[in-house]
Amino acid sequence: MKTTPIFFAFLLISFVGFSQANTVTLIQKFSDCAPVTQRLIQANFSTPERLELEKDLLKLSKLNYVMAQSYRFADGQMVLRSQRQLFNAKAYDAYRQKDRRVTVFDSTTGLYVELFSWNEMDQQLSQLDRQFDLVSCK
Repeated sequence: MKTTPIFFAFLLISFVGFSQANTVTLIQKFSDCAPVTQRLIQANFSTPERLELEKDLLKLSKLNYVMAQSYRFADGQMVLRSQRQLFNAKAYDAYRQKDRRVTVFDSTTGLYVELFSWNEMDQQLSQLDRQFDLVSCK
């Protein structure tokens, strides 16, 4: 009899853990961004633009999602941290499809990368909007 509640508790904890793994990251400061996002911001934004971006945490969080979470490296590859930091997701926006994922080869990293669809990205970016709305209501 005791195994049934324990089993359901385990399922609940597993589900909660799984759902949290699929969430986007709320950014509170520049250093919370993924290393690839930090590198790309430093390379592509002027100092005044970076300072302005650091004040707009929602925009910074969305940029972090696009640069670091809107794709995954294809299975069966050894991916080094340095390769993760070199990948530029914005360079492949033209390859993204509306409703399906696309795998591309990135010559900079030498890796195959699975780009999430525009629909998946819109859903995650909307989730960021909702999370920021919840945080601002508290």
